Amino acid sequence: MEDIDLARSLLEKEKWNLVIVKEGRVLFSSRERGIAPFFRAVQGMGKSLHNAAVADHIVGLAVAMLCLYARIASVYAGIASQGALDMLKGQGVIVNTESTVPYISNYNGTDLCPFERMAGNSENPAQLFSTLKSIFGGPDDAGEAFS
Repeated sequence: MEDIDLARSLLEKEKWNLVIVKEGRVLFSSRERGIAPFFRAVQGMGKSLHNAAVADHIVGLAVAMLCLYARIASVYAGIASQGALDMLKGQGVIVNTESTVPYISNYNGTDLCPFERMAGNSENPAQLFSTLKSIFGGPDDAGEAFS
C-alpha cells in the first residue's frame, strides 16, 4: 500500500484529523483540529518528514505552505482550498481531494480562516513557519533542519 493510501485510510477509519506516513510507518497522527498539530509535527520532526505523505481533513494555504516547507511528497485532503491545490500542484506535490472550495473559512463560517489569511500574506513557506512559531512557540532553533 502506498504511503498516501495508508494515510488516507487511517484518517478515515481511525477518525483522525491528521496522519503523516513515510515508508509504511505512521510518523504522526492527531485528532486535534486546526493547524497546530501539523505545525508541531513539522517543527519537531525536521528532515524526517521529507517525502512523507500527509492526509488532513482540511488543507488550506497554511497547510499547503507547511507541506512545501517540510518537503512533503503527497497530500490527501477531505476539503482543500483552490489556492492550496494550485500551490501544491505547482510545486510538484501529488494532491488528491474529495472537495474543493474557494477558500477555508473560520470555524463559525463567517470569515476567512485566520491562518488562510496569514498564509496569503506570507512571501514564502519559511516566513509562514516563522510567523507560526511566534504564535505557537517552540525552541529558537526549531526548523533549522530545513535550512
